[in-house]
Amino acid sequence: MNKILLSAIFLGFSSLAAAQEYVTPADLSAEQSEKMYSILTDYNSCMMQGRLQPKADATSGQEMANELMQSCETHLDELKLHLADNGVEPSLVEGMAKRMRSRAARKMMTQTMNNLAAQAQAMDNANKMPAEGQAEE
Repeated sequence: MNKILLSAIFLGFSSLAAAQEYVTPADLSAEQSEKMYSILTDYNSCMMQGRLQPKADATSGQEMANELMQSCETHLDELKLHLADNGVEPSLVEGMAKRMRSRAARKMMTQTMNNLAAQAQAMDNANKMPAEGQAEE
């Protein structure tokens, strides 16, 4: 009898825990969603502007990337605060910020690698031009 009663109590608690609803970004009101998307747009804009106007005082590409990521981090902090204030599940808040950061880093890495490849190709073409001119003479 005690085992049945104890099992019923545990089952009741587990069903209460399962019934607990988690708030996701999709559950936000239209106004809250608009604010969230505005913050995301500001973050993307910050990253784009930083890539278009690189810092001249950076000594390496990695340093420049770190400075850019840090300068735009305030937007992700604002996003996390907005979502947390609206009761979104903390793991979803952190996951969303991490995903945005990772996506921005991948885009930046891709663009940097493409730029380096283009520079190497241009340098190779520039080195071939004088050699071709001397061969014609």
